[in-house]
Amino acid sequence: MSNLAINGGERAVTRDPGEIFVHPIIDQRDEKALLDMLHSREMSSIEPSEALEEQYAEWQGTEFALAHNTGTAALYGALYGVGVGEGDEVICPTVTYWASAVPVLSLRGCVVFADIEPDTLCIDPEDVRRKITDRTKAVVAVHLSGHPADMDPLMAISEDTGVPVIEDVSHAHGALYRGRMVGGIGQVSAMSLMTGKALPTSEGGMMCTNDREIYERAIVFGHYGRIAKCEIAKYRQMAGLAIGGHKFRMNGFSAAMARVQLEKFPAILEDKRRSSELWWELLEDVPGIVPHIPRWEASTLGGWYAPRGIYDPDEAPGNLPLKAFARAANAEGSVCNPGGYHLLHRHPVFNDLSVYGEDSPTCLRYADRDLRMSDEDLPTAARMFSRVYRLPRFSYFDQEYITQCADAYRKVMEHADEVPIEEDDFTEKDLGSAGTSR
Repeated sequence: MSNLAINGGERAVTRDPGEIFVHPIIDQRDEKALLDMLHSREMSSIEPSEALEEQYAEWQGTEFALAHNTGTAALYGALYGVGVGEGDEVICPTVTYWASAVPVLSLRGCVVFADIEPDTLCIDPEDVRRKITDRTKAVVAVHLSGHPADMDPLMAISEDTGVPVIEDVSHAHGALYRGRMVGGIGQVSAMSLMTGKALPTSEGGMMCTNDREIYERAIVFGHYGRIAKCEIAKYRQMAGLAIGGHKFRMNGFSAAMARVQLEKFPAILEDKRRSSELWWELLEDVPGIVPHIPRWEASTLGGWYAPRGIYDPDEAPGNLPLKAFARAANAEGSVCNPGGYHLLHRHPVFNDLSVYGEDSPTCLRYADRDLRMSDEDLPTAARMFSRVYRLPRFSYFDQEYITQCADAYRKVMEHADEVPIEEDDFTEKDLGSAGTSR
């Protein structure tokens, strides 16, 4: 009889996970903060957000923080803050959640997709440099799955060209890049604080910057209640309405919960760091399993949101395909879900869809050339699409349980010749996801 659980053998994971996957981590401090907010009847006031912003800016190490009702809104504010408008180009990786790119279209800008690096899965600085033009208004650097993007070459490009870098930190709260916390390296950053993120609240987002101009532009775009406090006269005179027609204010419940979660976050982040380091240490010699970890000194994974590994079928025993490996690993009681984000350059909204009823695809409406791309234009992203997988996300450090989950991966590889293969295991069908809320 086969040793593999998928064939009737004993599972590698024998323990009940308990609360190891429970997220977010809630306790009486969260409950008290929400009840206090309820009884204050200040749920729609600005003051709870301002208190959170002061706390968040100190933690992030930036002069300004501006709370938003979603991470999508925070990205929208950051894009407007750096001045994206009609005909402007924004370079963004094709491997990301849609909120990193789609708001550009609402600002009548144009998205130029960049390829990714095969080890970081983040935007490729060399491809960014190739795609900079005199119409480029911003570069969006997404720290994907907790992994920091390579910021030094991106900031060198910014210095050479004057094009600002927007950091999307939604997956990587607290990650370090060469000793610096992501979110304070580019000219502006935005991050989701929705329930699933490493630093969560019920729903929300944050924009951080050291640039008052960016900060106040974002205020006048979507925060009408604050405009009268702007220091820049041309913005202060716009008081009375949000010029973008958006109401991006965070509600009081979200602000109250986020303040408590931020107080607890250093300890939670340390548990996630220890968990990720142990996981990859246990698997470092398993053929076909490539760790998704920073290659630079003094760099760490962040909140390990939607953590991913890289699978190399050419190195796996018998060229075992990822889908077959994943089925066997899951049968052992571990977690392995093939695929990453759907590649944005393949979506109709960036090819032939007229979102606002224009006489041409929205992605081309304000462009000076055809910016649509194929897999041939983004070869690494297209190749890696079928080589990534979601792995367990541990909320707590539990050495025994993490070891059992990693042993499940090792066991499958040691018995790869016994893994059942199905007809569609060599196709991309059913791989990929739209991601979760930002």
